[in-house]
Amino acid sequence: MMNRTLLLLFFTVQLYAQQGLPAPFKTGGHDSVFCDCRSARVVTLNSKTSINKTIAPKGYGNIKEISNSKQNTGFAFEKEHNTAWYKLLINVSGTLIFDITPSRPNDDYDFMLFKSAKNNFCDSLLNHKISPVRACISRNKKEISGKTGLGYQSKEEFIKQGIAAAYAKPIEVKRGEIYYLVLDNVYEKGEGHMITFEIAQSILVKGVVVNELNKPVQAEIALTNQDGDTVLLQQTKTDGSFNFTAPVMRNRSYLLNFYNDSSFNFTRSFSLADTSELKSLKTVLPKLKKGSKYSVGAINFVGGSVEYLRGAIPAMHNLYRLLKKNPNLKIVIIGHSNGRDMQDESGIIAFTKGRATSVKNYLWIQGIDEKRIEVEGKGDYEMLFKLPGATVGQQEKNRRVEIRVLDY
Repeated sequence: MMNRTLLLLFFTVQLYAQQGLPAPFKTGGHDSVFCDCRSARVVTLNSKTSINKTIAPKGYGNIKEISNSKQNTGFAFEKEHNTAWYKLLINVSGTLIFDITPSRPNDDYDFMLFKSAKNNFCDSLLNHKISPVRACISRNKKEISGKTGLGYQSKEEFIKQGIAAAYAKPIEVKRGEIYYLVLDNVYEKGEGHMITFEIAQSILVKGVVVNELNKPVQAEIALTNQDGDTVLLQQTKTDGSFNFTAPVMRNRSYLLNFYNDSSFNFTRSFSLADTSELKSLKTVLPKLKKGSKYSVGAINFVGGSVEYLRGAIPAMHNLYRLLKKNPNLKIVIIGHSNGRDMQDESGIIAFTKGRATSVKNYLWIQGIDEKRIEVEGKGDYEMLFKLPGATVGQQEKNRRVEIRVLDY
């Protein structure tokens, strides 16, 4: 009986392979990959879509579809080694990025992205009548675990082989379009890969940066996501104004980090729901003054913990930059809480002092002399939003630090 089952399984796999169809099961708990264009794995892309860990592609499939010498694009694979094909059905319009993450960091994945204008895309590819719209053929970057893809910080549409950037420029896509993504691992005996696709909506961010006297301030603006990753960098004009479009995903929070060398930096949070507000922002960056206390805006903490949220890192980095740029600047970091979980007053004061110490330790690790930084805890005496009745977001804002300038 077992032999009959194995034979049936073998012939089923052969039948699917001969017809260019995906196999009807997974191997070893990992998703299968398909090494020919005609049998590309179909993936419908919404705002965020993930391909879980796959088995490793082995060889170029039944047809060798890509030849650099014949395609003459300058950005094609030198030859197919171990390829995986994906057919991407775009379900929402926006800005497409993706991360290709090798299961084994030493694997070297290259990729090409094609836009399909016709149903016979695979035939056009074989006849060398189509070129990629994005490609990255550069050498594996071990410092980022071999990742590659499309990223917001990249300005290049095509990246040739050799030592170069790991990410190509994002691409604008429209609902109903079809793209083909082909990956090639140049090494044998690989361990597969994962892919995370994101399609963001473009929104207008417009406003002005001024000081406390309403005078214009030139500043750097960093848009970061809730994980602390930088999405884009912008500079204000000489009159303090700014006007740019930003890619934002649904159901995610973002931060606008404002920085100037001689002003206190500030961070504001927003989401896609705040689109109208983002068209007329006014941000005040006050001058540094001895004795003044400043709200940072986004150095917040995990509930019941002295651990800061990952999204706080860009604001803390700006604080580090400010201290480094102004060697005479000395500060007090003041920690706050979102309510009294502890019975004794001394306990809650010590707890919030611990939050301030977490930020001090970050600055010290970056190279700031700890003698320039003091810490205090205010417990729950200066909550921004009183309990009960505060929303989840307001409670997060209560779990914060503020900064007072001791000397400047």
